[in-house]
Amino acid sequence: MTSILITGAGTGFGRLLAFSLARRGHAVHAGVEITSQIGVLRQEAQAQGLALNVSKLDITSPRDRAHVLREDFDILVNNAGIGQGGSLADMPDDVLRHQYEVNFFATVALTREYLHARRNSGATRVIFMSSIGGILTVPFAGAYCGSKHALETVAQSMHLEFAERDVTIATINPGPYQTNFNDLIMEGPRYWQSDRDLFDHSKLTFDMPQYKDDQDVETMADITLDPRSRFRNILPRELEQHIREQEQAIWNW
Repeated sequence: MTSILITGAGTGFGRLLAFSLARRGHAVHAGVEITSQIGVLRQEAQAQGLALNVSKLDITSPRDRAHVLREDFDILVNNAGIGQGGSLADMPDDVLRHQYEVNFFATVALTREYLHARRNSGATRVIFMSSIGGILTVPFAGAYCGSKHALETVAQSMHLEFAERDVTIATINPGPYQTNFNDLIMEGPRYWQSDRDLFDHSKLTFDMPQYKDDQDVETMADITLDPRSRFRNILPRELEQHIREQEQAIWNW
């Protein structure tokens, strides 16, 4: 049985992945950002007959990080993240900084602390839940994509640095799924937009087709558990060639 810590497990992929791995018989610790999510997730797990350890884990809180790392985990799944839409030309500094604080700085801090806690503890694995937005960039999502681009660099650097040790690193790069995350990204500017903005954010929406939220969760679980998986894993797999072509096309701009 493998012990696994999943951050941001109150909603979206974190929640679905926690259930999937628990169903497989692994010891899953689901970290959730706010206390109110604890009871809800526990009840859902109980209704499914699953053993799931749930606790508050705001990854921006050093206290929360230290508390959860009192327990030993074979695998860390960095799933917690936020999305902020809107033009970078208009986005307030504090909004932009918070985007990076969660998706980059706090994620890196937890990973660093986890790796130190696992020193000489045997096989260790870190999963970064990134995005296709960590490879490509779309209009009015520059803050989110930028934070994921930064996270990709950290993941790749660690992947190379730990190549000769018993530590494996991988990224999962989901495309658009119906987790409600993409739609909420585009709602962000409604809370900070002003009449001085260069762009009208009032009608900003996420208009790309989206895949069913649980379509590839079992594949994500397979990647999480398999230290021999590829470093980068774009899902759904059918998007991989399209992403490769788009990335190559950037050189011709």
